[in-house]
Amino acid sequence: MFTCRVGRYSSWEAAVHTNTEFRKKWGIKVSIFDRFVSTVTNGTNEQEKNAFPPTPYRRLLSELDTAGEDAREEYPDDTQTVNDFVARLKEVCKARRKKTSEPVKAEAQFILSANRMRAYACLLPPENNGAELTLEEFLDDMHYEGITYGIFQESLQQEFDRGYLRIFLAAQGTPPREGEDGKVTELFQRRGNQRLEVQDERQVDFQQDIQLQPIRKGAVICLIRPARPGTDGMDVTGQTLPCPQTVSALVPQGTNTAIGRGGQALTASVDGLLYMEQDRFCIHEQNIIDGDLDQFQGLLQISGNLYIGGNVDGGAEIEASGDIVINGKLGQARVTSKGGTIRVQQGIYGSSEKTFLSAACQVQAPVMEWADIDAGGSVIAEMISNCTICCTGTVCAMTGRGMIAGTRIQAGGSVLCQRIGNLAGDLSRFSVGYPPHCPETWNRLKAELAEVQSTLNKLWATISDLRKRGSRISDMEKSVLEQLVVQRDLYDERRESLTVELNVLDEMLSKKSNGRIQCENLHPVLEIQIGRLAEKITTMEENCNIRAVESRIFIK
Repeated sequence: MFTCRVGRYSSWEAAVHTNTEFRKKWGIKVSIFDRFVSTVTNGTNEQEKNAFPPTPYRRLLSELDTAGEDAREEYPDDTQTVNDFVARLKEVCKARRKKTSEPVKAEAQFILSANRMRAYACLLPPENNGAELTLEEFLDDMHYEGITYGIFQESLQQEFDRGYLRIFLAAQGTPPREGEDGKVTELFQRRGNQRLEVQDERQVDFQQDIQLQPIRKGAVICLIRPARPGTDGMDVTGQTLPCPQTVSALVPQGTNTAIGRGGQALTASVDGLLYMEQDRFCIHEQNIIDGDLDQFQGLLQISGNLYIGGNVDGGAEIEASGDIVINGKLGQARVTSKGGTIRVQQGIYGSSEKTFLSAACQVQAPVMEWADIDAGGSVIAEMISNCTICCTGTVCAMTGRGMIAGTRIQAGGSVLCQRIGNLAGDLSRFSVGYPPHCPETWNRLKAELAEVQSTLNKLWATISDLRKRGSRISDMEKSVLEQLVVQRDLYDERRESLTVELNVLDEMLSKKSNGRIQCENLHPVLEIQIGRLAEKITTMEENCNIRAVESRIFIK
């Protein structure tokens, strides 16, 4: 009889199998049905053969795969390290299986992450009644593997208690901690070294606030945060991981500034105007008046530059050796800059014979009304009305209204504007192209010379009449004659002096001048003088370019 193995075939399958085997053994013909049943039975047997309970080795590999999945889930950033560890553990287990005939002691396996910041461990169970692994032995193994830093001493016992074939983190290094670079926080705008004097002598943008930053001594320009060094790290092998070097803040310290407040601030060393030069904060030393100046009695004399934050009025008298900046308006006052430029940011609104400005360089203001202005350079505005201007440079009103009306100008350069005159017909007088006062002085000297010559003619006639009388002249008349002769000699000397001065001016005025008067619209009346040439315009003109050519004045 055939024996049916329990658990391998069912009773029906066993019967079919027995019948089939019996027929094959004794040569009995197998039916188609028997063949079909045999095929089904064999297929079932193959499936059961594949599903045969795993051996202990296969179970160990399966547990390692499970341990790998758990570790990858817990340490997703070290997936490749865990994969490599599982592969190595399988190789070790394969080698241990070959020693089935002898006891194999439990052992610990380790692997380091690529950056050596983590050490993973796994405990392999003993084989064939091998000895267990103690925690002390485990720690010794770590030591001999070179894992000496960041060991989880407190949690290792718990990992031991949880059993074999588990991948766990045994040690972790300390990454270097980055420090902080130094930092500078600037409390003022980075404005360039703005010169009040306009280089092209054409226009100033009065619509924007003046690009000057007044600052008081001791004011903080920048806050400085010193660099804070980091901390070195260490991997699990005890190797030092240096932290990145920090960079100290580059403090933009320039002229008249200092490091203060324990190295945490850049401060102003003097009162003045703050500006940037070569990426450094610098200060032009300057006197500062924060508010208005309208009640000052007497003369305010300043050595250096002067900045006034408000208005100037009330008959104030100011004199400075450098630039003068008035951030407000100018009314009745006398302002003198002996070595710089005068800038009135909000306009000059003066009174006849009570507002005077004198500058060695330029005078700048958006509006100039009822002021006497004397400038060693140019005069730049947007509107000029009822002023007297004398300058060695050019008078410009090219922006804004660009209008000049009712004004007397003596300019060594030109007059450039958009419009001359107004509907009221205010008279303007322009003299251009030659040093200020030169044509005026020429006219004055010429008139004085004519007067001296006339006086000399009268003296000569009187002296001649007295001399003709000869011996009949009385003693009193002799005394008068002597006095007349002395006066004649004085007038002769004066005539010679005037003649020399006129010759110098004649030579100067005979030189060709590039001075011109240029405007888009001209309303009468305008009196023009260019050198010795004069012209009076009583008609409306457009696109004027008034200039002197040889002995004539051309309007267009």
